[in-house]
Amino acid sequence: MHKSEVKFKETSLGKIPDDFERGDDLVKAINEFLLKECFLLKHDINERSITHKLAEYVQKYFSDYNVDCEYNRMPNERDERNNNGEARKEFISKALKLYPSQTSSDDDKGTTVYPDIIIHKRGSNKSNLIVIEAKKETNVTEKSKEFDFRKLKAFTKSDGLGYKYGIYLELNENSNDGLKELKFFRDGAEYNGV
Repeated sequence: MHKSEVKFKETSLGKIPDDFERGDDLVKAINEFLLKECFLLKHDINERSITHKLAEYVQKYFSDYNVDCEYNRMPNERDERNNNGEARKEFISKALKLYPSQTSSDDDKGTTVYPDIIIHKRGSNKSNLIVIEAKKETNVTEKSKEFDFRKLKAFTKSDGLGYKYGIYLELNENSNDGLKELKFFRDGAEYNGV
């Protein structure tokens, strides 16, 4: 999809792609979160707490999907059999092979390669709809933003986990609207309106 082919529409959060499946539902979820959870944004609460709460609002509007934070399992695509010849379902890590420097599982800056929030159907990679990376403006560095963009591009590649859409949210702790930046990714690339 060429950038010039993408049409955008104006929403309360800013421009979103016209062809963004369930975009209106996501806008409603984010708006409700920003309205009801401003305490989290104004009091330097950990990003994991913020993304967990945002995921709760998203789940309300995407009840036909599973909405998970830092989800890390998917079925192994190999056809493995046990000793009796029965199919054995093995679950492996649902993560990218992008390695930031000095990352640990207790990293409170959120630089792991698991997505912050995913909208999908558990147990398969055939229904990976949306992957979201969310950052508080106070935690954003050029390096962390570039890494989140790399993750979103990789998560939306058809030869990767194949999420239909990737979204980058930068949350502003000091403004009334709570959202500083909103970017979209699809087919392994960022796309913007003209």
